Amino acid sequence: MLLSSQVGSAVAFLLLANVILLALGMFLEGNAILIVLSPLLAPVAAQFGIDPVHFGIIFILNASIGTITPPLGTVMFTTCSITGVKVPDFIRAIMPYWLLLVGLLLVVTFVPAVSMTLPNAIF
Repeated sequence: MLLSSQVGSAVAFLLLANVILLALGMFLEGNAILIVLSPLLAPVAAQFGIDPVHFGIIFILNASIGTITPPLGTVMFTTCSITGVKVPDFIRAIMPYWLLLVGLLLVVTFVPAVSMTLPNAIF
């Protein structure tokens, strides 16, 4: 309730949620973030009229981006360990794709039709 009273609009809430989830994704595993934060953020999203499926897609996309984001990205370290690539080299190579993923996250966040076309067609 405190978050919904401090944030004035759905757009501001989505921006804040993306920043929080991306920042936490740098340090925690996606499953832990999902288990802890989804019960806290989903009701606030519902108060702002955000579709639960849309918010879930945003949540999962944030968690996925967090797996390749330094300093503790689990996929980043797994990939480096398997391939023998040094972490700084991996970071340099992944940066254009990371920026593309963040751009995609913003599109999915602010153009709900991108993520909701298929669910709306099915249901």
